[in-house]
Amino acid sequence: MQRNIVIRNGHVIDPANKIDGIADVYVSNGRVATEADVNTIDLEFDAAGKYVFPGLIDYHAHVFPNSTEIGIDPDSNLLCQGVTSVVDPGSAGVSTIKTFIEDVINRSIMTVQGYINLCPCGMPTMKFHEDFNPKHWDKEKLRQALKAYPDILQGLKIRISKPIMGNLPFSVFEQAAALAKELDTRLCVHVTNPQRNMEEVASVLREGDVLAHCYHGTGYSIIGEDGKVLDAVKKAQERGVIMDAANGGNHWNFAVAEKAMANGFLPDIISTDLTSKTIFKDPVFGLPYIMSKYLMLGMNIYDIVKRCTENPGKLMNGKEKPGTLSKGVLADVAVFALEDHSVTFSDTSGAKRTGSKLFRPLLTLCKGEVVYRDIMF
Repeated sequence: MQRNIVIRNGHVIDPANKIDGIADVYVSNGRVATEADVNTIDLEFDAAGKYVFPGLIDYHAHVFPNSTEIGIDPDSNLLCQGVTSVVDPGSAGVSTIKTFIEDVINRSIMTVQGYINLCPCGMPTMKFHEDFNPKHWDKEKLRQALKAYPDILQGLKIRISKPIMGNLPFSVFEQAAALAKELDTRLCVHVTNPQRNMEEVASVLREGDVLAHCYHGTGYSIIGEDGKVLDAVKKAQERGVIMDAANGGNHWNFAVAEKAMANGFLPDIISTDLTSKTIFKDPVFGLPYIMSKYLMLGMNIYDIVKRCTENPGKLMNGKEKPGTLSKGVLADVAVFALEDHSVTFSDTSGAKRTGSKLFRPLLTLCKGEVVYRDIMF
């Protein structure tokens, strides 16, 4: 049932509209409205002393349960964390994409989109890796899928870690980039422990492509011998390659992140790489937890929220663009308390840092409906 809702007195941060201050947020008929649009109020929340954001977008989380070992259900695991949109990074391939769409996307309350893995079967198990041999790629089925589901599919996905690629040459990655260009779509590349140095990796990517796990610390990283971000990586970001931090349990390193941030290199997107192995536990837990880690590292709240709302929102397909509280958009809204709380964060190497602030989800609206509410709010 659609209701007229107002969230009053909260500190609204909506980077897409350059809003950063105390304001009321109105919802009517499932969409963001103004006070003038709302004659009666059905639900009213007092968010004084709290933060109000557009519904968060987790641009990298594995949400293909039942058909993959690591997949989690998006609605039951993410809505309670203020996340109202999610992108799956290639759990499905051409052989399983229809199942992903029918079983996950069409049945979810939240907005779900995804990449299609170049390995036809996607990522059904962690007992063995995908086979990225180009002889197994099905270009025509990939073309058909991208054409059939333009509002859902973000692009192609490949992982170029040494253990995954095995004896396949680096030119396979270059072929993947060329195929993405031919199919007029973007390429998302997992770069942890890559075959070649990150200068060579970054040079292959085009504007709009996504470099996932930019702060990893296994093998070649984005940090050069001088302790600064490699020029080729900086130039890639400048020309429009999207740098996604995509935390994960195995893809994030404090030393790399701290050096990069000290060098002025921030990710374009902050995401989780959540799986069934990392949901609700360190080092990932969920997107608010990861946001709290960046707060500990010295980023300001506005810049963090921008990388979980506006920036990934620009990449989302379809007419309904999430990541903003603009009038008329579907009302995805998240309310958070920023609480004083000692929390120990860890990275892939086991290094630890202690923070003193933690974002706690209090309320989530998805498409204008209350889908999560803290009992005390």
